[in-house]
Amino acid sequence: MSESQHGISFIVPVFNEEGSIVHTIHRLKETFKTIDIDYEIILVNDGSVDHTIEVIVQERDIKIISHPINIGYGNAIKTGIKSAQYEWIGIVDADGTYKIERLKDLIDEMKKGFDMVVAARTNLHQLDTLLKTIFRWLFVSFIRFTINKRIEDPNSGFRIFKRSMVLDFFPFLCGEFSFTTTLTIFCYGEECFVRYLPMEYGKRIGNSKVKHFRDTIKAVHLIIQGIIYYNPIKFYLLFSVFMGAVVAFPSCVIAMLEMPVLSLYFLIWGTASIFLIALGVLGDIVRMGQFRKKY
Repeated sequence: MSESQHGISFIVPVFNEEGSIVHTIHRLKETFKTIDIDYEIILVNDGSVDHTIEVIVQERDIKIISHPINIGYGNAIKTGIKSAQYEWIGIVDADGTYKIERLKDLIDEMKKGFDMVVAARTNLHQLDTLLKTIFRWLFVSFIRFTINKRIEDPNSGFRIFKRSMVLDFFPFLCGEFSFTTTLTIFCYGEECFVRYLPMEYGKRIGNSKVKHFRDTIKAVHLIIQGIIYYNPIKFYLLFSVFMGAVVAFPSCVIAMLEMPVLSLYFLIWGTASIFLIALGVLGDIVRMGQFRKKY
């Protein structure tokens, strides 16, 4: 599969989007009519329990893949990637929030040699609550610090990327809503060429499926996994600081309070726990190295 085919497989993951999916597909088709490129539209129905499947089966010229149960946003995209026939993969959410009509701008940037082009949402602060804005800023700042790259929008759901690049680290991409975040991290870890295009973000049609606390915790875990693989020294330095804060310092405080036995027990227990975590981290690095390029 080569870029000379000038084709794009466009994946739309869907879960309970009966109110917006038909409009999304029509917008995609109309947009592709204005672009000189071969394409296919792959709609992955991720176990919807509303009337999504009934309204999409009437659509022509699209490939429909259905999961019998809901297994996650990222896994739906992975299903689409595995069945794609072209080297370029496009994705967009089905909720009407992205300006699909600007797809040509993303394709034009891909033609310049980028490995991934992302629609960077510029007006999220206008749509988010204050609390969500703060958490989003903290999350993005954490990613920027840990991988030392200028990331504008790590979890945008409208982007184009190369299939061959993604298959290189396919098993380690999140199967849920953090798919795009982990994809961004691994792209930077592989020193891929990433381009951001500023784009306004709209209000979604229907209800959000994101569980913010749960998905944020999972995303942080996967970010750490990426850091472990690409920059283990940085991880262990941060880990050493963490050990000093939660083990060494409390032990010293307990000892100063004239409880030497408790201080010793705490130090032994804490050190042993940290050591076991470090062994698990090392094992994860080995595991990732073994499974690379499996796909």
